[in-house]
Amino acid sequence: MKWARENMGLALLAFGLAFALWAAAVWEENPPVERSLTDVPLAFQGLAPDHVVFERSAERVRLRLRVPRAMEGTIVPQDVEAFVNVSGLGEGAYERPVQIRVHRRGIQILEVDPPAVRFRLERLEGREIPVSIQILGQPAVGYQVGVPLPALPQVRVTGPRSRIAVAAMAVGRIRIEGARQSVEAEVALEAVDSEGRVLTEVQVEPARITVTVPIEQRLGFRELPVRVNLRGRPARGYQLTEISVDPPTVTLTGDPRRLEEVGSYLSTEPIDLSEARGELIAEVPLVLPPGVALVGAPNQVEVRLRVEPILSTQVFQQVPVVVEGLRPGMIARLSPETVDVIVRGPLLYVESLQPDQLRVWVEVRDLERGTYTLTPTVTLSATVTNLSWTLIPPSLQVTLMPAPTPTRTR
Repeated sequence: MKWARENMGLALLAFGLAFALWAAAVWEENPPVERSLTDVPLAFQGLAPDHVVFERSAERVRLRLRVPRAMEGTIVPQDVEAFVNVSGLGEGAYERPVQIRVHRRGIQILEVDPPAVRFRLERLEGREIPVSIQILGQPAVGYQVGVPLPALPQVRVTGPRSRIAVAAMAVGRIRIEGARQSVEAEVALEAVDSEGRVLTEVQVEPARITVTVPIEQRLGFRELPVRVNLRGRPARGYQLTEISVDPPTVTLTGDPRRLEEVGSYLSTEPIDLSEARGELIAEVPLVLPPGVALVGAPNQVEVRLRVEPILSTQVFQQVPVVVEGLRPGMIARLSPETVDVIVRGPLLYVESLQPDQLRVWVEVRDLERGTYTLTPTVTLSATVTNLSWTLIPPSLQVTLMPAPTPTRTR
């Protein structure tokens, strides 16, 4: 025991040296590094359920940390908690320090930015306020807007006492630009004061409601579709494939009795189809009944027509296949020797097409002796657009070999 008392100092010194050596080894293998955590949420703890925090100078904080190198790539905002303690505070304006709670060993906090936050604390209150709907845009010419009809005339708002005291209405906005019939949409509501300033700290319940805006046609106006007046028929072998008019509807104005006498559409001046080919775009006048006029547009519309050939099909059976480019001294054997050709194209051309105007051939100019699978080529006597063909079979076998030597006779 006497020896232990006399050597206690040496034992402590040895332990301290060993710990220092161990710490130095750990430091060398896993040295601490600094890194930053941004956008750490800031919470307020100890808040009474009937109070609310607002006008805070910061919503999030930035932290500078020191961590072991082995942890550097694994640090996440959930490893720490930033908060302000407001326990026991009543209504008023405050500035309090930001506190940090660390949830993971090895993290050392070096800096908090900002180190303190300013905020206001008030009692939470609520009441009913009226709903007001603002209409954005104008309806189509000749239409008028009725009184907006919100699904609820009033909604409940909650928030800081001072903000609830000045909340005048809950405003929603609905767009009706160019509408020709009643508009119904779900709109978001936000609380505003008497001067229209938005109260961002105030919550509206419900936050969205359905609003209907009646749209009606004004007296003395009538909207009608435009009908293109076509005369004649496309030439034989052609058909009308597309017709459009811009604008598709027009608005008339005039005496209401005159407007009631107008039919269910407004016609254009006649357009002759007998000579039409391809695409036709023309400005065509409208036929206006007496006593009425067009609103906001010239007395004509743009008509777009497309007249295209009628497509037909003809089948040519057992068309012989010709071999092109055969070298001297070589012969070709085809299997099969004929193909069926299905030609599809403009009716007038396909109906008049004769077998002798159709040529099917294979090219063997660069081929050596052997057997090949080749796709024949089709050549027609005339170049026609929208023409296609199908071969049955689509390919054939071609065997190239030396021509037999003639046998001499004595």
